[in-house]
Amino acid sequence: MVFLKSIALASSRLVAGPARTRAALLFAILCGGAFSASAAPPPGTVTKSILVPFSPQNGNRQVRSLSVHPNGQDWLFVECLEQQDYRCDVMRYDLTSGKLFRYTLSRDYTYTYAHYSPRGTYILMSRRPRYGTSKEQSVRASKDSQLLIMQSDGTGLAEIPVAPGVKLAPFMSPDETRIAFWRSGKILPPNNRIGLMEFDIWEFDLASKSESLFSGKRFEFATGGNLQYIRNDEILFRSYGPDARFEAKFDYRDRYDGSHVYRLRRGQMEVPEPVVYPDIRDADLPSIDKHGNTFLWGHTSDDRTQGIIRIASNGAQTIWRTRTARGPWDMTVDPNGEYLAAIYWDLPQSRTGRLGGFAKLDPHTATWTEIRVPAWEEAKPVPVPPPLPR
Repeated sequence: MVFLKSIALASSRLVAGPARTRAALLFAILCGGAFSASAAPPPGTVTKSILVPFSPQNGNRQVRSLSVHPNGQDWLFVECLEQQDYRCDVMRYDLTSGKLFRYTLSRDYTYTYAHYSPRGTYILMSRRPRYGTSKEQSVRASKDSQLLIMQSDGTGLAEIPVAPGVKLAPFMSPDETRIAFWRSGKILPPNNRIGLMEFDIWEFDLASKSESLFSGKRFEFATGGNLQYIRNDEILFRSYGPDARFEAKFDYRDRYDGSHVYRLRRGQMEVPEPVVYPDIRDADLPSIDKHGNTFLWGHTSDDRTQGIIRIASNGAQTIWRTRTARGPWDMTVDPNGEYLAAIYWDLPQSRTGRLGGFAKLDPHTATWTEIRVPAWEEAKPVPVPPPLPR
């Protein structure tokens, strides 16, 4: 079975180890300006299928949270190092020069997420203190998690002043005036790793410096995946079932064709349901480029071979099938729509180690390219001055 599913924000993503709910981390890069999501194709539309084999060597990297700058060249990600007490750093890779950079952020914290803002002006991050490795220390660190913002060059680092508690994955609106993020309302009793539940999307207004629930009421999603604004008042994200009602229905997968893709409007009161795309099953890892093309991971109803699916803004559908056991557990489209960047699973898959590597799909030539990023030790430090006062 093709790799799948591990979100940096779902239950156990805050500490080393796999998520309890297994969901693939979607990457969401949005570029400046609001745009409309792709229109659904009419019933009966034929999905164009292209075979694109992909068999890279193992990457052997503990990497996640992949983001692409609007310039299409700079990749931002988080890399974790077991040999350094599983510290996770924010890294930048220049696709053109092949050089790797590491932001010199405080080592008193581990960084769980980093993404560019839609215009590339800022980097949004989440982090938690490094109190220790015991269960009690891990719970405390989760409750003391922080959201950060800084300029893309590493200057102007500041904590986003939101209420205390478990908060994750900040992402900025197209006009760069608001920051959406997940807040978890429940920490499960720890056994081997921390589990989080009851996720809701909150929003911080940079002008008023106030936060509020994005929707009209709490929905308590079972998991939380990366957020992406479709426009200033609507968000696209990956999740599973708001409310236990979805979990309790055994026909959940059949009713929604296995989709893990959601859209939520600001102030929405009705319970969100997964987006169902015609002829597409198990839609996951959604990402939209600035032209309104939606990219997913999934398969069609007539062929369970999974691959990258593009739903063009005019509704035309194309799938690039890998027909291998290799695939992404994190992916995002270049904001300009020129390629799709991915972190793939190493083989054999290990959910405890979560090792992987980088690759990109060129939809114009229908080819996967393995991207060999220099080792962490070769990264050039990018100075980050101490945080600004709150």
